[in-house]
Amino acid sequence: MVSSGIKIGKEQVNILAYADDIALIGKNEIEIIKLFVEIENIVRKFGLQINQEKTKYVIVERKNNLKKNKIGHLKIKNYKFERVENFKYLGVILNEDNYNQIDLQDRIKNANKTYFMLQNFFKNKNISKELK
Repeated sequence: MVSSGIKIGKEQVNILAYADDIALIGKNEIEIIKLFVEIENIVRKFGLQINQEKTKYVIVERKNNLKKNKIGHLKIKNYKFERVENFKYLGVILNEDNYNQIDLQDRIKNANKTYFMLQNFFKNKNISKELK
């Protein structure tokens, strides 16, 4: 297993997986390649395939020096993956600067939408307070 990724508590994590959503976490293209090869070998054993069209990658680093050296695509074996600046994983926006302000703004926007959609419900005098 590649020893990169992020530290959660005392554990070093470089692969997040939930059902068919998998995030590989690396500080550079070399780490992503090593992780991908490991994952690809595992999924092949189970007769599964990686969907190249749905698979993107992002290099996450607090001080992202790779912006100057941005590679548009990453080739691994017979696959070609597009590099993106951010992506949504299980409802959380992750980006290459590890800057969570975008995610926070998105959550506030969604909360405001919900609040304003329910405003008529809360103002309706025909609906009891217990139900509200």
